[in-house]
Amino acid sequence: MIHGLLRRRLIFFGVNGAIALAICFAILAPIASHFADRNDEILDSAAQLAQIRRVGDEAAKLAKTAESGVDPYLPGAEERVASADLQANLQALAGAKGLAVQAVRGLPGRQAGQWRAVPVGLEVEGAAASVRDLVAAIETQTPFLFITDLSLRTLADGDDSRMRASLTVEGALRSSPASPAGPLLSENRPGGDAKATRQ
Repeated sequence: MIHGLLRRRLIFFGVNGAIALAICFAILAPIASHFADRNDEILDSAAQLAQIRRVGDEAAKLAKTAESGVDPYLPGAEERVASADLQANLQALAGAKGLAVQAVRGLPGRQAGQWRAVPVGLEVEGAAASVRDLVAAIETQTPFLFITDLSLRTLADGDDSRMRASLTVEGALRSSPASPAGPLLSENRPGGDAKATRQ
């Protein structure tokens, strides 16, 4: 009889313990998920802040180098010509790093103080180490180039060794009167013809 009573008590405590654990899990799981999401948001904000600071540092470097006699600007006076040259240079640079260029295209320029920003979109695929090498090479180019946007994703789940990178790279062009026809926007894809449209 004692053993039967002890057994019933153990079963009672076991069932109640399981219920308590289930309730705790149901309450704590959403809280943990919320904090995990907040942590991801904080990391994203920190990455964006670091990017903004880097762009500011590069702008200051641009001004200092201009004063030292080194020309930090893209060659030429026409935005569309400078954009085409920058696209070709980025495509060659990515190829030299062993990356497959998926697309390179000119983007609308913008006025930035005494100079005009000439942005180019670049999409590449390849080894993660090669992507890092490309980013480092772009940021140490002369004339100066600025990476104002960078998006990375893996090509296969669970495999971080190969990535697809989408970059926006800007060069600085000395300000000049705009062409009546406007800047030329172009897109080049490997294995295909270049397409160009006027704004």
